[in-house]
Amino acid sequence: MERDRDSKLILQLLSEDLEDIEHKQKGKQRTGNLSDHEVALACMRHEILAARTSIEDSILAISTSAAIATDQKVLASLRQEETLATQDHHYALALNGDEQTLDAPHAGAENHNEDAVSIALGDIMDRVTIHNEAHSRTGGPTSASSSRAPVPRKECASCLEKCEPMLFMDSCRHAFCHDCTRQMFLGATKDEELYPPRCCGHIVTPGIAMRVLDYAELRSFSEKAMEYSAKDRVYCADATCSKFIPPFAIQDELATCPECHQQTHVPCRSLAHPHVDCPMDVALHDVLDMAEAQHWRRCYHCRAMVELQHGCGKEFCYVCGQAWKTCDCPLWHEDRLVAVVNEAVDEEVAPDANGHQRRNAAARIREDLLHHEDIGCNHHRQSQWVWRDKGLRCEICNTYMRAYIFARLLLRYGA
Repeated sequence: MERDRDSKLILQLLSEDLEDIEHKQKGKQRTGNLSDHEVALACMRHEILAARTSIEDSILAISTSAAIATDQKVLASLRQEETLATQDHHYALALNGDEQTLDAPHAGAENHNEDAVSIALGDIMDRVTIHNEAHSRTGGPTSASSSRAPVPRKECASCLEKCEPMLFMDSCRHAFCHDCTRQMFLGATKDEELYPPRCCGHIVTPGIAMRVLDYAELRSFSEKAMEYSAKDRVYCADATCSKFIPPFAIQDELATCPECHQQTHVPCRSLAHPHVDCPMDVALHDVLDMAEAQHWRRCYHCRAMVELQHGCGKEFCYVCGQAWKTCDCPLWHEDRLVAVVNEAVDEEVAPDANGHQRRNAAARIREDLLHHEDIGCNHHRQSQWVWRDKGLRCEICNTYMRAYIFARLLLRYGA
């Protein structure tokens, strides 16, 4: 039992390694049919599943064999007592002068019960053995195998023909021939209800597929296995295609179809719609509602949300949201102009100044800002500008000047 727990742990680690490999392969393969590497990964996934099933079956087989061995000892003891009683009966008849010939004990009776254990264990081993019919057809017996007893022929549970079974289910003792085993896997590629292939509720070892299917059939089975085992399936949004898109072809919420190469937007399951808001994106619409209330704007190119603090809006018009200099909107929105003016007044006028001084300063600064709407910010040296030898940001165009900047005396950097 300790060994079984170790085996289960090993299989769990293998599964995690396999998932890590598949995750690293996302976006690295060429779109199209599955590569040999991807087919191998799919087969490996099914081999791990089969190994887990095999461990459970092995535990059941060992438990059954132990029970048979224990019960057989009891039967052997009872049989021995019965044999002794029979012998005593014959001896009693002989002592009484009975002329009846004494039947000698059967030569094999003594070992009959001992052989029964081997027969029972052999039957269990026979039920967990998978016979390779393809090898017996093509390769022929070798010198080592020619001395072995021939594989017993069994009745196929599907076609009812006598055959050397390709598949023998240890759980239900059903045997299947090569052709019926092959059809079992092919049926799973056409009907999801038949996947994974199973008999009496027990999963058939996926490794059998590599022995009964050709390359094209094995590829088809691997693709369907990947589709059926996907947690969140994505299909091509093109109605004329509708092919399953494997997980490694999905990147940044865009799934590229391996058949028609069109992209499907994963959240809404429709064809990709760049620069268009997804109607199914609830979180995005919540942000848009907040942006409307806060008077935010979105960049017309990258659709990112921008909150304007101050600047000339080089990239796009913050009033209407269109590309820069393609509209007739004023450079300064009245609400934002008032905010900038009040900020400049707070820096220029003393805190204890009266209201008249503040109003005059605000009017002067406002006219100066409106003047820059017509001539722009050229950063040229004029009589009212002074040199600043440290990096500062221009309050008009929001450009950061690393080495130096000209500061106007009457505005923000008054002396």
